[in-house]
Amino acid sequence: MMERTAVCPPDHKHGATPTCYRVHRCSCAPCCAANTKRCYERKKLIAYGRYDSGMSSTAPVKLHIGILLKHGMTVTAIAAAAGVSTDTIRAIWFGSKRKDGPGRGAPPARIHRTTAERITGVQPDLSTLPPDVKVSSRGMRRRIQALGVLGWAQTRLARRLGITQSRMARILTTDGEIPVELHMAAASLFEELWNVRPPHETRYDRAVYTGALDYARRLGWLPAMAWDDIDNDDEPAVDDAEPVIDEVAVALALNGERVRMTREERHLAIHRARELGYSLEETAQLLGVTSRTVLRVQHVSDELVADQRIAA
Repeated sequence: MMERTAVCPPDHKHGATPTCYRVHRCSCAPCCAANTKRCYERKKLIAYGRYDSGMSSTAPVKLHIGILLKHGMTVTAIAAAAGVSTDTIRAIWFGSKRKDGPGRGAPPARIHRTTAERITGVQPDLSTLPPDVKVSSRGMRRRIQALGVLGWAQTRLARRLGITQSRMARILTTDGEIPVELHMAAASLFEELWNVRPPHETRYDRAVYTGALDYARRLGWLPAMAWDDIDNDDEPAVDDAEPVIDEVAVALALNGERVRMTREERHLAIHRARELGYSLEETAQLLGVTSRTVLRVQHVSDELVADQRIAA
């Protein structure tokens, strides 16, 4: 049996968890005493037939990590929100580090239940994360591009977000990570401006406005309505020349059934829910979309009706 001669640094959780004793082979008094107590409790529970290893499968945990990553959270952000180490998240998602060389092996089949509960308890709510945690820049990039389609110039948006034009350009042209604080600021600005045209009364404002419109059109940027979920959709919705509406799917959705719908069917369901007197939140919950999506669909519909009245 290997002798215990190592002692972990003072900032480790001596005695609080079995890691120091079992993994780091720490020989300090608190670690040894805690291990003795754990062994005694384990033998007693085994004798009474009530022993629980405290371990659970990593399969549902890995699935949850995948959902969080799709929502824009990074490994570091997930670890910070769960209160576990980044190595724990990496081991579950990418596989365990090999002790005999580079690369990673298979992910662990089981982990402590408390660790699993911490990770699966993390919800994709970026507002709860520390401001310096990094998230995907995809959501911010799509929001800035959607505002550009409305004629908002990058310079003005960058100024309002408190960042430089060069940083804004990098976010718009490359996939990367940004602090969650910046992501939340961009999301807040987007909610403020997504249906507001920029000022264009003066000659200078008109030049900035038309320049932003031309730039967005030239690069093929998409408006906010191109996305049902601007943060998480892998691809924008595609409009068919003559979309086919499945009335049965719409009716089932309005009855609370979870059915697959096209973008047009979802928008029709939103309009009909409004006619039936459903509130914004009730419609969002019924159709499985965000309340912001419902608001935007209704807003575009109201604008079309107003335009038709003016034309008449």
